[in-house]
Amino acid sequence: MKFPKSYLIIAALVILALILLSGKLIVWGLVVLGAALIILGIQQLIKLNVKVTLFEDNIKKLDEKNTDLAKQNKDLAEENNFLRERHFQVTQIKSILELNLFEIDTKFTRPISNKEEYDGREIKYFGSLSVSLKAKYGIDIKELRFKYDSAGDVLTVASINPKFLSFGTRKMEWDFFEIFEYRSQNLFADKKWMVSYDLFEYANKLKEKYRMSVETSIEKGPEEFEWIYKPIRQNVENAIKVLFKSMCPNIEITDKHDESFIPIEKLSFGPEPVKKKLTERT
Repeated sequence: MKFPKSYLIIAALVILALILLSGKLIVWGLVVLGAALIILGIQQLIKLNVKVTLFEDNIKKLDEKNTDLAKQNKDLAEENNFLRERHFQVTQIKSILELNLFEIDTKFTRPISNKEEYDGREIKYFGSLSVSLKAKYGIDIKELRFKYDSAGDVLTVASINPKFLSFGTRKMEWDFFEIFEYRSQNLFADKKWMVSYDLFEYANKLKEKYRMSVETSIEKGPEEFEWIYKPIRQNVENAIKVLFKSMCPNIEITDKHDESFIPIEKLSFGPEPVKKKLTERT
């Protein structure tokens, strides 16, 4: 084991002082011993000064890092707010089998933002989950109801209710997810929102839990598709008018119906080909 030269010098001076004191050279012995103590004190003072300087440098670096993290936190919060307000984009809607089926290719985001206490620690997290899927919506033709008024030559159609049928492909990916803890870096620093690397495992559990909740919520049709029912219904109404126009020029759409309305399988052409009158099959 190697000792610093300064310690060897101090040890030598102490030994010399003891020799002088034992030889009754008390004054010289005390002088040498005092010199050894002065050198030791100066050395300890230098070490303390170096430690204080290093500590101040570390505090400065931590403050700079916390400033950067605060800026990132602000940027992520702004991005999260933007994603929360952003409407999802429908990339394609195509009609399949006329009235029966509509397949919608879409991509939307589900943001998450929350504060909670975990294991006695104050944490917050936020992120954005991107969802890409093909959702199938359709009209059950058997549920349509018809009523023909021969006097006014009017065909009334009811029960046009688009429904969610199933998913095609489905994919979920995290655009980003951040977790922070409100704590201080050391005893001398103020508390700030900072990254804690030991929370990454808990963050993964949160991400998976939220992903599963999103998957469950869209099983009966994503809430983002609430607006799509109206254009799909309009599409179906237009298709019905085109399909039945040759049989009856006057077609009305209604939301209410009674027992006088009949399903499509009970409709047939009448015997008069010119008027193409619609009658019930007996």
